Amino acid sequence: MLKPIEEISPFPELVRVRRAIVVLDVVESVRLTLQHEDDFIGRWRRFVVEVRDNIIPQHRGRMVKSLGDGMLMEFDTVLGAVNASLEAQQRIRVYNIGREPSAEIHLRIGVHDADVVMDDVDVYGAGVNLAARLATLAGADEVVISPEAHDALVPGFDADIEDLGDCYLKHFTEPQRAYRAGALGRHSASWSGSTAGSGDAVTIAIVPFVAKGDAVEGDAAFFGDALVDDVISKLSRSSQINVISRLSTAAFRTRVLDLDAIANALSCQYVVHGTCAISGDKVRVRALLVDCQSKMVLWADAIDGSVADTLAGGSVVVDRLTNEICKGLVHAEVHRCVTNPLPTLKSYTILMGAVAMMHRLSSRDFERSREMLVYLCERHPRATAPRAWLGKWHVMRFAQGLSPERTLDAQLARGVIAQALDLEPEHSLALAIDGLVCAYIKKDLVTAAQRYSAAIQANPNESLAWLFQSALHAYDEQGEQAVACAMRAQRLSPLDPLKYYYDNFTSTAMLSAGDFKGAIAFGKRSLRANCAHGATLRILAIAQVLDGQVDEARKTVSELLSVEPGFTASKFLDRYPGGAATQTNRYVDALRTAGLPA
Repeated sequence: MLKPIEEISPFPELVRVRRAIVVLDVVESVRLTLQHEDDFIGRWRRFVVEVRDNIIPQHRGRMVKSLGDGMLMEFDTVLGAVNASLEAQQRIRVYNIGREPSAEIHLRIGVHDADVVMDDVDVYGAGVNLAARLATLAGADEVVISPEAHDALVPGFDADIEDLGDCYLKHFTEPQRAYRAGALGRHSASWSGSTAGSGDAVTIAIVPFVAKGDAVEGDAAFFGDALVDDVISKLSRSSQINVISRLSTAAFRTRVLDLDAIANALSCQYVVHGTCAISGDKVRVRALLVDCQSKMVLWADAIDGSVADTLAGGSVVVDRLTNEICKGLVHAEVHRCVTNPLPTLKSYTILMGAVAMMHRLSSRDFERSREMLVYLCERHPRATAPRAWLGKWHVMRFAQGLSPERTLDAQLARGVIAQALDLEPEHSLALAIDGLVCAYIKKDLVTAAQRYSAAIQANPNESLAWLFQSALHAYDEQGEQAVACAMRAQRLSPLDPLKYYYDNFTSTAMLSAGDFKGAIAFGKRSLRANCAHGATLRILAIAQVLDGQVDEARKTVSELLSVEPGFTASKFLDRYPGGAATQTNRYVDALRTAGLPA
């Protein structure tokens, strides 16, 4: 006698969740059963066990049910569902070895990402029906996915995706968009490209930060995206760093971090990843900079800040992240240059190392940087950037008083910059450094102004052109314009090893504008980064005297003479490009007041 439905044991509890649904079907299963019943059933049973025990667990899924000619599976992620489907297509081939074509088992699979109702026994809902109908669109050995599943994948990285357009499915009144997903092969798109990691710049990828803590997931995810956008934007201003766009790195948001996969997909040498936790208006960001090749963590730290400040664009979190990333990158590249022979190194490593070592100003590192730049010029006869930096090297040796033959250095600087501009007449860095040669060595301020304007026209983000232009305004006693250009250069250049250099020019600009305290502040910050920079010591001493800090200025001049013994006020006047300006006499008098010999 049948019991009333109320007396039947209750069903397992239902839950509504988001799942990737996979429906797997055997092509021509009826014919296979009729013609090869025992062999087909035996192979199918073994294959079902392999899928259940070996494939599904690896991709975080569950076997919902197995039929005589199909399977229903559910997975936590679309990527897991598609990878499991492609692996099943691959493994079924083993079960066809030794069989005639008519006895081979071929699979067709449908994948859909949807909100479904499920319990411990089954999965229910329209999403399951759509996955089943998508499977009917698939041919032998094919996987067809829905638009929802497609949106969770990265074409060319997760799978080879082909748009099938609008398709009509049984019991669906409207056509449904569908896509064919295949294993990556010769038709797949490639992100790496031939130039992504080549040229004169090192390449870094900033992977979206993972939301942690008690914050609302959406808010934390939004903050992490905004933070990464700001860091990418700031790093992108450096000519020595290629930064992968967030649209590309977003593909790794939900994936387990795999440095090899990221490096291969994006052709990057370094990866930054981390977490962000929000509590009220406070945020804590934990970040790591990792070398993809060695797997070594180059920098890791926790940074606290304000959510509001970060979203408003004035964040100490972004500034600190950017600076630490730059320092870590340059330190790693310099280490490669010091510990490896030049022929084994990539050109971007040598260039970045040369630029960093040039600005250290120790005699050994300074000479080593010249060797590296000369090597690059020989390795790449038509490369502009190393020639531009080599010209800068000669100007720095001239300005720092390190040149035993100033006339020769002047000639070499002009010659190598001329070569660079012959190769690429609109190369912004070469134009900027050519302007520096004109201003500092030839004291031709008119031509220098033309070169800086040409550099900025070629690339409005060429920070050195803005920096050198600030000095030009300072020489001409246009203090307000000098400060404006210097601050713009500061905003455009986050590269830490050159910060002392930018701070020195900013100090010079503020001195010209009569902001002595500002000049002193930037001068001291410059010296904290590089205590051997004679130009900074000279400007700092002048600013201190004009601000009434004569005792401090005397200490500064003492440090200057230890860096450049024999330096005098007359030598300053001889080198200073703004010698014709009326303020120059005040500068010379200030240096003498500070104790610099005449």
